[in-house]
Amino acid sequence: MMENGLQMLMMVVDAYLVAQISLAAVSAVSIAANLISIYQAVFIALSAVISSLVARALVQKTPEDLSKVISQAIQLTLCLSLFMGVVSIFGGRTILYLLGASAEVGRLGATYLAWVGGSIFLLGLMISLGAVLRAKGQPRLPMYVSFLVNIVNIVLSAIAVFVFKWGILGVALGTLLSRVVGLVFLWHLLGDKSERSGWQVDWELLRLVLPVAGERLIMRVGDVLIVAFIARLGTAVLAGNAIGESLTQFTYLPAMSLSVATVILTAQSHAQNDRFAVEEIRKQSYRLSLTLMGPIAGFILLFSGTLISLFTKDSQAGQASQLLVLMSFLSLPMTAGTLIHTGLWQGLSRPKLPFYATGLGMFVFRIGLGYVLTFVFEFAFLGILMAVSLDNLFRWFFLKIIYNNIYRRNSNHETQ
Repeated sequence: MMENGLQMLMMVVDAYLVAQISLAAVSAVSIAANLISIYQAVFIALSAVISSLVARALVQKTPEDLSKVISQAIQLTLCLSLFMGVVSIFGGRTILYLLGASAEVGRLGATYLAWVGGSIFLLGLMISLGAVLRAKGQPRLPMYVSFLVNIVNIVLSAIAVFVFKWGILGVALGTLLSRVVGLVFLWHLLGDKSERSGWQVDWELLRLVLPVAGERLIMRVGDVLIVAFIARLGTAVLAGNAIGESLTQFTYLPAMSLSVATVILTAQSHAQNDRFAVEEIRKQSYRLSLTLMGPIAGFILLFSGTLISLFTKDSQAGQASQLLVLMSFLSLPMTAGTLIHTGLWQGLSRPKLPFYATGLGMFVFRIGLGYVLTFVFEFAFLGILMAVSLDNLFRWFFLKIIYNNIYRRNSNHETQ
């Protein structure tokens, strides 16, 4: 949780520094960041599978499988990163224009995307190596590295923006160089380099990664389309959405972190065929998520006016941000339920179920209903936020109902 919080803090620092440049700069980084988040989603999907397979190999005491997972994880990360980097450098501006960016926003966003997206392999390897260390029972090491990365990013980006006046380029370079530092440390902390030798295709890894990556890709692509909807509402609303998301991301921190823990612990219990432990993990993860998310969301809601004023004085952008903060608070149970049950099924090596749930929820509720509420019924930004909440509600119920009807029922039958 601390590690995720530090990574989010890094994004907040970037958002704050960019906000000192102009609203156009905020919008540019917002659109570019949503494209980068698609890349990040693939790496997070890969890390979930890595965590599950490493945990299983440790429980079953098969060091050869552990070495194979680590080696394949690094290789797959590098291959995916190469493709993403090429797209960012050579196709970034075209993609941003297709998403509705104006000429100025597209120009600024393309600069940020070329540097940060072009070096996406740094982030990809950091996520994969961090997943290995956590699953091996060393969660503090990635946290320490994240802390170091944040310090380096804050210092370098601030100097670039306020001293050298490099604008968005300075923020991008600060992010890039700080990730170089983080990757070097994680690579060193991973240990025995013999675990990372040999190039070969691991079909089991691909079988598990593809639906998880597909689920994350659908989620991120849907978010990009939603941002395109928001862009049609104006630059101020787009900037307000970016600022609101920078604040509310801390609300989701406990559930996101507990989802990772759920993947690892569920995989361990499933490998030992302990269904009762799986059920206890599910219930405790959800309760802890709500218990920890509530105070954070309440604090952000209570002081939203003051916090948003640190980013912008524009009234329309501020209203959009406050509306997003309110809806985030009201949607806590749905958000926590979706994240925890997604991690649960991934730990059970059934990643196709979250894939189906996300696909249906995204295209039927978030995009389809979102378009209707926003542009047909003219609810504007509120319509988008309502559609997002309903999407989370659907996915939570979908995954929970299937779990109750299949996994828990099988467990009860075995007991009887």
